[in-house]
Amino acid sequence: MTRVFFIFLFLANVLSPCDGKVVTGIVQLSSAFTESYVSKFSFSQKRNGYIAGRFYTLGSEKYFGGEAHDLSIALFDDDAWERFHAAFAQGTLCNDRRALATWTHHIKPATTDDPHNPEHGEDFYFEVEVPTLDHRAHYWYAVMVDCQLEQYDAHPPAIIYEMTFLNGNSHVPADEEGMYEVCFVVMVGMISFIVFISMQIWDQWKSTGQIHLIVVLFSFAYLAQTAAIVCEFLHLRTYMYDGQGLRFRHTWLALDFLADMLQGLSELLISFVLICMAFGWTLSSPMSLITGARSPGGLAAIFSQPADAGAALVFFSIFLLQTVLQYLGRQYEDDFTQFHDYEHNPGYGLLALRVLSCVAFWIGTMGTIRSSRNADVASFLGRLTFIGTAWFLAFPILVISTSFMAPYNRHAVVAGGSIVLQSAALALFLKLFLSHSEYYKISSLSKMGTLFQSGGSLAHARKLATD
Repeated sequence: MTRVFFIFLFLANVLSPCDGKVVTGIVQLSSAFTESYVSKFSFSQKRNGYIAGRFYTLGSEKYFGGEAHDLSIALFDDDAWERFHAAFAQGTLCNDRRALATWTHHIKPATTDDPHNPEHGEDFYFEVEVPTLDHRAHYWYAVMVDCQLEQYDAHPPAIIYEMTFLNGNSHVPADEEGMYEVCFVVMVGMISFIVFISMQIWDQWKSTGQIHLIVVLFSFAYLAQTAAIVCEFLHLRTYMYDGQGLRFRHTWLALDFLADMLQGLSELLISFVLICMAFGWTLSSPMSLITGARSPGGLAAIFSQPADAGAALVFFSIFLLQTVLQYLGRQYEDDFTQFHDYEHNPGYGLLALRVLSCVAFWIGTMGTIRSSRNADVASFLGRLTFIGTAWFLAFPILVISTSFMAPYNRHAVVAGGSIVLQSAALALFLKLFLSHSEYYKISSLSKMGTLFQSGGSLAHARKLATD
């Protein structure tokens, strides 16, 4: 029966367009360390799960030698996992801790009928169905354990493993279900919207002979977001095929990380432009609207002229810090305490950057409104304060709200929510800057191509308008 199931599992992996999560690594068990955490996986309540494992040792050493062994794979649901950690902290014996597992399966030595690689000291396998159907837990934590090692001074060879976790017939973890479809729909929508953006920019160029820097920045942010979604889509597609995806730990073509970087760049560009607008950039008669001396630290002198070197230095410094935090966050990808890309210290740092940007935005809008001599500008800035605050704080609130959700829902809500929020905001802002809206009428965009339009220090004459 086991052989039949293994053949079925193999055919399902080959014929299906997707595979489960594949985890590889090395386990070094001993008398002192009888358990080793492998990974966590999100099983659905609607179907049973499957696990297949391949193990081997190197050289001539064998794990199942002359000494006694009781090698097992143990799965803990979330409640059992908490009890396991509590028992471990109390210094209980291995058998007592293993008894807390929700499900265990003994890993047996290979038989003469099993395939063997002559370069390996020993090969052994298992494949089994996990009874997760109708079980309350969604996240299961896998641990390799050999309690017999406590009975003698044991130092067996390291085990190299490759384990595949399958979520019933869908072959996709429960916390990833729907993400592929969301990425596809948003990707098609954003690529289609590029046609509309291009037509609007071309009309603006024909009528004025210029393109404003604010349009360039938001267009670049839109393209970065579109590229991010394409990268994430390709990562998910690859993940569905091989269970690994395009991550740093599996390939140098780490499109998953590149997607995060591009989305972070897109978000930073939006934040930067909103802060610059808050300090009076693009608004009519900027010198009469803001007084740099009233702004703490001379922020107005930096952000009211984003084409100058000072603003560029601030932007790239924040981008570098943001990239470092995103890279550090990747070290927590498979940690058993993390359920989405911001549930760790680097992630909290990224959220803090977003909140600090909102504070800078408030400082700018409040100062500019107080200094404004134009009722229309003050009225617009009041609405911009509301819209901008919603933009800056929507994502931190989204992430914080997931702490009250079941762990298996957190990843989909954060990942899907960030994609939808970012894409919708970009489309709305670009429409605002490219159409004859209220903002267009009171800003310097309405003066492009006239004698009243002036260029910044980095502007190309008659090509790029910067204020």
